[in-house]
Amino acid sequence: MIKFFRQIRQRLLSEGKTTKYLKYAIGEIILVMIGILLALQVNNWNEKRIQSITLKKALGQVINDLKQDEETLKIYEEMEHKHLQYLEALSNRHYNNIKLDSILHNLDHYMYFLESDNAYSTLKSNGLFSEIKNEGLKSNLTNYYERVYDDLGASTEFGETFTNDRIVPFVLSNLDWDENKLVDETLVKERMATTNLLQLVKFQIDVKKYCFHVITRALTSNNTLRIEIEKEIDNLK
Repeated sequence: MIKFFRQIRQRLLSEGKTTKYLKYAIGEIILVMIGILLALQVNNWNEKRIQSITLKKALGQVINDLKQDEETLKIYEEMEHKHLQYLEALSNRHYNNIKLDSILHNLDHYMYFLESDNAYSTLKSNGLFSEIKNEGLKSNLTNYYERVYDDLGASTEFGETFTNDRIVPFVLSNLDWDENKLVDETLVKERMATTNLLQLVKFQIDVKKYCFHVITRALTSNNTLRIEIEKEIDNLK
């Protein structure tokens, strides 16, 4: 193609058609510029397409992490609900509604939430987070992984501290259990009447209510965020 253009220029010059040559030269320059602009446009479009594919993949990985969080949180939600029912019956001395020998399984327990934020951290570290145009989604991502996670971490720490500092020492000093962590029911009733076990049970109820509330809010945020991400992925197609 370049050889063809060169031949036309040489022919115009040899024929003394300077004006036509200048017009042709200008046209050739314009044509080359248009070609460069088209090439840049195609390259820019291709980069955006690759970036969009990469962002979609990263957001898909965030959804996978959120699903893992949901599974974990639902397990703890069910467990904390059962523990709450047991401890409230114990606090109200509704002994016929529960198995008193299972007190340790419900009293000496706390949620231990493990974060699953690898995809979000990668999204932030590789600069893809800034490529998300949906400001609402960016805000909700930040809220979930920095605020909701902080609440879950605080709940875990609160439950762990109270259980290890107050429940465990009491259990070691006042209760005996078998290989299945079952305690004699008569001993439980006696300790409820003569020690501060009732106060410990009541406080553990408050701890678990707080934990249950945090879990419920986290599950709501998790579900809302997954829906938003799925919509964003669809918009990137």
